[in-house]
Amino acid sequence: MRILITGGSGFLGWNLLQHFKDTHHILGTFGRHRPEDAGGEFIHLDIRDAVEVRRVVRSVGPDIIIHTAAMTSPAECMRNKNLAREINLSGTENIARAAKEEKARLIFISTDRVFGGEKGDYRETDPTGPRGHYGETKLLGEEIVKRIASNYIILRLPLMYGPSSPFSSSFLGFMLDGFRDNKTLELFQDQFRTPLYVEDAGRGIELLLDRPELTGLYHLGGRERIDRCDFGYRMAETFGFEPSVIRPTLMTDKRDIPPTPADATLNSNKFFSATGFRGRNVNEGLLALKLKYSLLFGSDKCW
Repeated sequence: MRILITGGSGFLGWNLLQHFKDTHHILGTFGRHRPEDAGGEFIHLDIRDAVEVRRVVRSVGPDIIIHTAAMTSPAECMRNKNLAREINLSGTENIARAAKEEKARLIFISTDRVFGGEKGDYRETDPTGPRGHYGETKLLGEEIVKRIASNYIILRLPLMYGPSSPFSSSFLGFMLDGFRDNKTLELFQDQFRTPLYVEDAGRGIELLLDRPELTGLYHLGGRERIDRCDFGYRMAETFGFEPSVIRPTLMTDKRDIPPTPADATLNSNKFFSATGFRGRNVNEGLLALKLKYSLLFGSDKCW
């Protein structure tokens, strides 16, 4: 199966390339940073350029396009709203049109931030209401995919963690730096998510590849509802870090962060029922990440 992954130098795209490279013919795209020694094929693609998108997709002839490329930083999206719309809306429209023209199945990666965060445990049928520009652009991207693509899955993913790409880290990056350098980590007690180990995102998407009859909208969150502070304490325990650097903080006391949903937890029962897949809980995911770091760097103290 030929798979084109947009955003191949980003956190999710990079990890998906590593997941699929031994079982499928994979090509990743990059915008600013070309990965070196990546163990896969890469091609430059500015998804904002409709002509370039059509040319690349036509030349690759993919069976599947996994569209991960996006401006994903909520703060950056707030600072540069026009660029966020160009990438997350115009770019998505270009990818959706090219997928339709080439009769490729499109998997569009969306986010739990399409929800307002008032209640949590969100199902696919629940009303949306993003609180920030990033969530707004991803929700509009979903509508573009629905309108244009003929064979698609919209997959809403939560906060993810796992090995960094050469150019992009998950939210664990700053936590690892803080633990390693003995710097204070302010972690929110009042922001709840269903974090997903990125390898489980790959395993879940792999199941979608094998089930062409599955279409439409799905949530794929982790198995636990947890706040960021609790996640930090569990990370400290798993990795052997000093937990005293953690300073429990309330998101409501901060005035310098983008509008953020308080409880964006996802209910993924629809995905679980359709595929039989359930990812790891937080402790299991952190243990798997610790083992991966040990195998990659030859030491359980590499961090």
